[in-house]
Amino acid sequence: MDGEKKDVGILAMDIYFPPTCVQQEELEAYDGASKGKYTVGLGQDCMGFCTELEDVISMSLTVVKSLLENYKVDPRCIGRLEVGSETVIDKSKSIKTWLMQIFEECGNTDIEGVDSTNACYGGTAALFNCVNWVESSSWDGRYGLVVCTDSAVYAEGPARPTGGAAAIAMLIGPNAPISFEGKLRGTHMAHVYDFYKPNLASEYPVVDGKLSQTCYLMALDSCYKRFCSKFESLVGRQFSISTADYFVFHSPYNKLVQKSFARLYFNDFTRNCSYVEKDAREKLEPFSSLSIEESYQSRELEKASQQVAKHLYDEKVQPSTLIPKLVGNMYTASLYAAFASVLHSKHNTLGGQRVVMFSYGSGLSSTMFSLKFNDGSHPFSLSNIADVMNVSQKLESRHVFSPERFVETMKLMEHRYGAKDFVTRKDTSLLSPGTFYLTRVDSMYRRFYAKKGEDNIASTKLFGNVALAGEAHRSAVWARLFPGGFLEMARVRVPGVCDPLCMVLDTCCSSDGGRRRLGELCATGKGMGILAEIITTASQAGHQEEWLEWLLFKVCVEVPNFSSLFAELGAFDDIDSYNGSKLKYTIFNTRHAFLLGILSKCLSERPKEVIISNVFALDILNILKRAHEMVDFTSRGSSALPTGSAEIDVLGYSLLILRDICAWDHPTSPVTETPVGLLLSADLLELILAFLHELEPPAIVRKSMAREEATDPLVSGDSKVCPYKGYRSDVVSIIGNCLHRRKQVQDEVRQRNGILVLLQQCVLDEDNPFLREWGLLAVRNLLEENVDNQSEVAALELQESVVTPEIARLGLRVEVDKETRQAKLVNIS
Repeated sequence: MDGEKKDVGILAMDIYFPPTCVQQEELEAYDGASKGKYTVGLGQDCMGFCTELEDVISMSLTVVKSLLENYKVDPRCIGRLEVGSETVIDKSKSIKTWLMQIFEECGNTDIEGVDSTNACYGGTAALFNCVNWVESSSWDGRYGLVVCTDSAVYAEGPARPTGGAAAIAMLIGPNAPISFEGKLRGTHMAHVYDFYKPNLASEYPVVDGKLSQTCYLMALDSCYKRFCSKFESLVGRQFSISTADYFVFHSPYNKLVQKSFARLYFNDFTRNCSYVEKDAREKLEPFSSLSIEESYQSRELEKASQQVAKHLYDEKVQPSTLIPKLVGNMYTASLYAAFASVLHSKHNTLGGQRVVMFSYGSGLSSTMFSLKFNDGSHPFSLSNIADVMNVSQKLESRHVFSPERFVETMKLMEHRYGAKDFVTRKDTSLLSPGTFYLTRVDSMYRRFYAKKGEDNIASTKLFGNVALAGEAHRSAVWARLFPGGFLEMARVRVPGVCDPLCMVLDTCCSSDGGRRRLGELCATGKGMGILAEIITTASQAGHQEEWLEWLLFKVCVEVPNFSSLFAELGAFDDIDSYNGSKLKYTIFNTRHAFLLGILSKCLSERPKEVIISNVFALDILNILKRAHEMVDFTSRGSSALPTGSAEIDVLGYSLLILRDICAWDHPTSPVTETPVGLLLSADLLELILAFLHELEPPAIVRKSMAREEATDPLVSGDSKVCPYKGYRSDVVSIIGNCLHRRKQVQDEVRQRNGILVLLQQCVLDEDNPFLREWGLLAVRNLLEENVDNQSEVAALELQESVVTPEIARLGLRVEVDKETRQAKLVNIS
């Protein structure tokens, strides 16, 4: 952690919201409100809420524990912990002190920071505190950790549908993929009574809705004006909404977000009308004479500005609205849940872009600040943050309560607020494994929490031992646990459960009756979800034993059910009909990369007698093609696999799998029916040679060409670079394996002008370990018993950086004609 404090910002994020929600459309009907009042008038779809089992403390414990485990952060590496919240559990004891339980377990009590409170602004204050600490001389080299947690609830009435609940954790440090832009902040603070909680016996606020909206927009105007001024002073050019790629707002309800962005558009118009389009200027001109106060109350201006700003709203704001519209107002977590929505939907295209954030807390406190997206490196990369947050699955797995049940829950929570000496219900079935929950409050108001699933480790190991005792025991275990029990275990994100669970499944699917059970496990909609959850757990929490590898190899390669499992790990839209494969693609995630990495490891160690199906081979080829289309070949990779980029890792592991498939033949099958033969008939060689041709030459070859100032047709401004260390070696290795004792492949390489480019690979390259060895193997296989290829090589002019002395070790002697400088290959074997 020591070193230059560059790009200080958010290294990692995680989010938690309750698994219970109510539909706004149903709630407005229950409340007798006019149709569309909540869904159109407020712009909300769902509202999350806590039951008696959860509160801001349990949500904070859950999200902090999840972040540390998913990013494999040692709790001892946390040096500052700041919490932002306006939900009062105790008027003296901070939420941060409850979170210290996690760190005390590993002996870390040296953690600075406490809670920050001012309505919805407390999370931003906590974030600024941590960032300032890392940037200061007080920083001790450890990470900062920020938690924004709130449960927003209202009394019955018009404000109730603007509730919500969530907790967000953010890891702070240097070299972050999400960095703060220094002094680019505009702040506005004032004293107003727009929203406040003076009744300490109730968690319900006093709200002046009309004043609160006016204060919000007034603070937005002030912050934007100061932000623009600082930007122009520090950067040296004008700022307008076109300068930023995204805008993220504190979101009490979505309609206010729409109004807020339209207000910024109107601000740009009044500052410099050239910032907006001509037709927009014409529509806004009638409002240019309004005073500031009048503009806040003008419904006509509000409507007109939203209309002219809508196309930019859809581009720059709409991606941030997913979670706030479906979970609701999360107070301090609201702004950062909106930011998480951008990461969720746009993480693959955010590199180098800017997002402007607006934080508001009633009373009032507000700041506008900007963040920049950087490349990052695993596990602190944008793609991994999106995968860890796993927003889609968390939203989809929620349980919808009826309005009646929601109201009953609110009444119980109202009764329990500030109460003592009670226990909560024992039914935790709605909670996911790993979730903390409230168990009781004793007579001294002390609160006690438990973590769901902690007893799963022992029980899973017990089932594993039972399964090893014989077929009757395996049948009993399967009958009891499949599918629900296995699914619950698979969702416990700790290797202590994952490893024995894989042992149980592999054992049950390997012996007498195993084929039937394996078929059930691989059934889509029944057992495949268990395997997907296991992969999610192993990719996030890790695994320590080989049971996972054996199980996945059995499912994906031996059966095979690879395409079904691969599809289960992500959402796919467009059908790809390459060569009869039935896989569908939109985007890859780290779970896809993890699965391919496991299968690559298994294939490199597999016994020769294992049969690889043609379908599996074609699926991998099609994944390779899609990944190659998605990877950015203009940015040179600085790390080997895994890189943390899902697309790059999928590309790399697909190459490795194809390399190993091409290294083996099925001795009892006709050549055309083997996976290698089928891959070659599907133009694998043409594809891989194209990959190699489009790459810039190795570094030593480029240097030689530069010295000779020669123009080579293989070198152009369009040449691609290696996206990870080892990419070139992996490409060459596939060609080398395909060439082995296959004359038609040898001839095709020659016909596709591949001989010279293969000779160029017989060099040392620090970015591609074993490139020379794979290059030499490929050249040996290229020339072996192929007179035409040997003749073409002999006709080449010898170049120092291309031909190396190792050619002689291939059973050939290199002789050079002193007059013509032509190389002659003499067979000495």
